[in-house]
Amino acid sequence: MMKWKRTSSALVSLVMLSGLLAACGSNEAATGISDKAPAPVKKENTDPVTVKFGIRPSYMTDTEIQRYIIDPVKKKYPYITVEIIKLDDKNNSFEKLLVADALPDINVTNSLTLQGTKLLGIQEDLTQIIKENNYDLGRFQQELLNTIKANNQTDYLVGIPYYLQFNALYYNKDIFDKFAVPYPKDGMTWYEATELAKQLTRMDNGVQYRGFEPDSVYRPSSQLSLPLIDPKTYKSIVNTDQWKTVLEMVKNIYSIPGNNKVQPFSPGVNAFVKDRNIAMLAGLNNLGPLADIKDTWNNWDFASYPVFPEKPGIGTQADIHLMLMSPSSKVKDAAFKVMTTIVSDDVQLDMAHRGKGSVLKDKKFQDEFGKDLDFLQGKNIQAIFKTKPAPAFPPTEFASKAFDQVTNLMKTIMKDNLDVNTAMRQYNEEMDKFIEQNRK
Repeated sequence: MMKWKRTSSALVSLVMLSGLLAACGSNEAATGISDKAPAPVKKENTDPVTVKFGIRPSYMTDTEIQRYIIDPVKKKYPYITVEIIKLDDKNNSFEKLLVADALPDINVTNSLTLQGTKLLGIQEDLTQIIKENNYDLGRFQQELLNTIKANNQTDYLVGIPYYLQFNALYYNKDIFDKFAVPYPKDGMTWYEATELAKQLTRMDNGVQYRGFEPDSVYRPSSQLSLPLIDPKTYKSIVNTDQWKTVLEMVKNIYSIPGNNKVQPFSPGVNAFVKDRNIAMLAGLNNLGPLADIKDTWNNWDFASYPVFPEKPGIGTQADIHLMLMSPSSKVKDAAFKVMTTIVSDDVQLDMAHRGKGSVLKDKKFQDEFGKDLDFLQGKNIQAIFKTKPAPAFPPTEFASKAFDQVTNLMKTIMKDNLDVNTAMRQYNEEMDKFIEQNRK
């Protein structure tokens, strides 16, 4: 049985993970702007001001913070100083910052964790400040704005997105060449990738080569828009035929003889990048680790993320990093200027050139992706744009915990040799118990 530690629901909801989702809405709902005459722009106040910006170190390095936030803001608004507050789950958690009355003016979060920030009361409806500044949200990919609303279960916008994760199938050309197996192609299904993995999973000269690491089972489940928890009943619902299909598919990948080492997230990336004993890795943006070893090894490429036959061209749900404005901020106008600078064309294009997914809809951000990264020359870069986000479902404040536990579920299935039906039943029982103990 799976044992979990009891914590408060607010803290649980603030674990920063990969997130998701996309939903539909009218133009007014999507942009937060009505068809009425625009409000007059307020006169700019150029008195010196400091804006505190809260962000996790895992979201941007110090170099990236300087390049994408501090320098562009200083160039455009010399009177605004950005002070970086590094967020974490211990000393600088949202809860502790609230108690200390030290919440930053802007707080970066992930689209999956929005319900947690909503419960803590650290969101601001941006409708009014968007109108006051005549700010054009039509520049954004509208499905991303809809995703934020769907995740937050509100019809208004509470955050400005600035970064979009991508998914891809990374593959090691050396392993394919060693075993004379054709390279993967764009548009492959999970089942086709599994068949390839069978040809690549071999013991050779004392080295166990794994054909395929699919990463968390949550990712393929999100391609089918499968919720983990019912937002109305607060019951775990990992018990449907579709969930069974996904779990059995991933179990079959790990059941290939020699491929039974479950390595989601960092372990899988390390095995692909450093150990180089994984032929294919279905994952997120792993360009950072690959850049670190570009001078010693660069014989890899992309194919588009695997899909389900019944959902061709559909990737995982949108994984967005976004900026929230604190309701308690006393410098909201300056904070909004900081936020909009980060999503200016110049900054977003600079981010795209350096391998960061843009949230803006102009095709140039895809066409010029990775332009400044020499180790991407000659690679199938456009493969990462050949799937579109799956439709959204509303999460709960327990989404992060459910994400963690459904990822660990596959480890339990393989370690204890559980059948999928038994594993789903145990998971739901434990998750329901956890929710009951921690729901306020």
